[in-house]
Amino acid sequence: MSFRPLVAMKSKIGEFESLRHLGDHGDSTPRVIIELLDSVQPEGRGQLMPALVGAAVRLAECGRPVWIDPYLLSPAAALARCPGGAFEHLDNRIENALADEFGLLAPDVPALIPVIPVSATDDRLRTVALLQEHRPREIVVRFRDLRITTVQLVDRLRHIARRTRIDDNTMHAVIDLGHVETVHPQQVEQAMSLARALTDHLGPDSTTLLAGSTPATRHGFATAVRDRPEVRIWREVAAGVSGAQINYGDYGVAHPNPPAPGNPGPRTINPYLFYTVPNCVIAMRRQLVRESGKVAPGAAAEAFTDLADELVARPEFAGSGYSWGDRELAGCRRGGGQTASSVSRWIAMAMSHHLEHLTQRAPSEL
Repeated sequence: MSFRPLVAMKSKIGEFESLRHLGDHGDSTPRVIIELLDSVQPEGRGQLMPALVGAAVRLAECGRPVWIDPYLLSPAAALARCPGGAFEHLDNRIENALADEFGLLAPDVPALIPVIPVSATDDRLRTVALLQEHRPREIVVRFRDLRITTVQLVDRLRHIARRTRIDDNTMHAVIDLGHVETVHPQQVEQAMSLARALTDHLGPDSTTLLAGSTPATRHGFATAVRDRPEVRIWREVAAGVSGAQINYGDYGVAHPNPPAPGNPGPRTINPYLFYTVPNCVIAMRRQLVRESGKVAPGAAAEAFTDLADELVARPEFAGSGYSWGDRELAGCRRGGGQTASSVSRWIAMAMSHHLEHLTQRAPSEL
C-alpha cells in the first residue's frame, strides 16, 4: 500500500492555477476533490470553467483523474441544470479537452471520478450509472455524518454499488470531519470506528480521513506558527485501524466551509499567506497602507513583497526549487522581479507549495 494524500478544493481560480503547475510524482501525486460552486458557469466569459477543465486535464495527465463533488451546487445553479447534470457536462468538457490536447495519446483514464454522499438519492445514483455506461470508473462515497451503524453502512454501500453499476471497479470512502480546531477524543473514536467498518467492507487502503483547520477569518498581523490538528487526528485514527492504511486528506490552505451565499466579503483584502510546514502552518498577514482613508496605489503588491521577504528569510522556507509556488514566492521578495496583489495569486502560490509538501514529505513529516 502506498501513501495517497488527498486535497479538497472549493472551485477557486487560485486553486486551479496551483493544479496547472502540479508536478507528476506517479502514485504519490495527490488526489484532488473539486467541490463545485454556483459560480462555476457552464457557458459565458467566466474564467472558472476553463480553469477547472485545464486543472482536470493536468490531473489526468498525471494519472490522477479529478474527483468531482457537486454537493454545494444549488438546484438553481446553471451547472446543475445542464442536460445530464454537472457530472455529464463536466465529463464531456474534460474528455473533449483531453482529446484536443493529446489526440490519440490522451491518458487512458476517465475524465472524472464522481463523489456522492452516502445518502445519495436514486436520481443521483442514476447519473453515476450513466457515467459508468460511457466509461467504467471508480466512485467515491463521502461521509459527513459519522453516526451510522454497521448495518446501515452495509445496506447503503450495497445499494450504491447496485444502483451505480460499479461492478468490479473500486469504491473509495472519504470520512469528512470538516473544520477542526483541536483534537476531540470522541470525534477521533467515531472516525476510527467508521474507518474500521469501511476498511472491512471496501478494502485496506480505500478510506481517507479529510479535515482542515484553516480559519474562516484572519485576525492580527503578527506572524504565527499554528498547529495543524487535522494531522494529529489522522495519525490517531490511522494508528487505531490495524491492518489497513487510512489515507490523509485536508483542505489545503482554505477554510473547509464555503462562503455564505450573497456574502462576497470585503472588497479590499489585507495580504495573507498560509505556508505549510511539518505538522504546522506559518500564518502571515500584512496591513495595507492607506492614504486619506483609501488604500494607496500598489499597496497590496508592496505589502505582499514585505511578506515574501520575511518568509524567504525564514529557515522553514523550502527553497525556490521546491515547487512552482515557492519559486513564485521567492520572485515576489524585494528585488525578485515579481509582484502579487490579488487573493487568487496568494492562494495559488500557497496551494502549490502545500501540494508539493504532501507529495514530498513522509507521512511522519506531514
